[in-house]
Amino acid sequence: MILKRTSFAIAVALLILGTAAGLSYAQSVDLLRAEAAKRTMQVIIGLTLAAYANLMPKDVGRWRASALAVARAQSALRVGGWSMTLAGLAHAGLWAFAPLHIANVAGMVAVASAMLVTLIYCGRTLVACRSKQTTTP
Repeated sequence: MILKRTSFAIAVALLILGTAAGLSYAQSVDLLRAEAAKRTMQVIIGLTLAAYANLMPKDVGRWRASALAVARAQSALRVGGWSMTLAGLAHAGLWAFAPLHIANVAGMVAVASAMLVTLIYCGRTLVACRSKQTTTP
């Protein structure tokens, strides 16, 4: 399982580095403008975020907690996975089609909003799980 995760991470890293090198070369020989290279890299970054976030709820190890804690943790992973996947897709879509000044700000807002939604939901779930454990005998 660890080898599979590491192999996937290395493959994604090589894809990003290879794309960056290819875009840099294309820029140096005047095949591509700087704007197109920036947009392409940001689209790749958004799609990478969406791919990793999509794996988030599926990548669960062994649970050594109560059934209630497991259910709440899985729920938090699902909310985080959904929000970050949608943010990654929004980021990629904005950088592909929106004007640069809008894509720059709106892409960051989309990802920051997804992070905030995930953190708030996880915090609420943690508080609910802790309060439930302290009240039961």
